[in-house]
Amino acid sequence: MWTEAAAGVVVLVLGIRLWYRWQSGVCSSKASMEGKTVIITGASAGIGKETAKDLVSRGARVIMACRNIEKAERAAAEVRGSARSRGEAVVRCLDTSDLASVRKFAEKILQEEEKLHVLVSV
Repeated sequence: MWTEAAAGVVVLVLGIRLWYRWQSGVCSSKASMEGKTVIITGASAGIGKETAKDLVSRGARVIMACRNIEKAERAAAEVRGSARSRGEAVVRCLDTSDLASVRKFAEKILQEEEKLHVLVSV
C-alpha cells in the first residue's frame, strides 16, 4: 500500500515537472505585430535574437540595434529565414556604452521611422 502511494506521488511530481518544463518560457500568444516597429538592443544573440525571430514572424518591422554589425547581419539573415516572409529585420549600429553612438542612432531613428511601438532592451 505504501509503495503504491509513493509511486503515485512520484508520478504526480514527475508529471508536474514535465508540464512546467513544457509550459515555462514559451510564449503562446498569436497576436499580430503587423504595422508595428520594434527596436531590440543586443539582438545579435541570445534572448534578443529569439525575440527578433518571434516578432518578425508576427509581421513586425524589427530594428536590430547591435554593436557588432557583422554578427548582427548574420543574426538578421537567420531571423529573416525563420520569419516566413511576414515581417522585416533591419540592422542598425548602436553601442549603448558610447553616448555619441546613442545620439547618432536616435537621430537616425527619428529621421527614418514614423512611429516606434516597442523597445526591447536586452
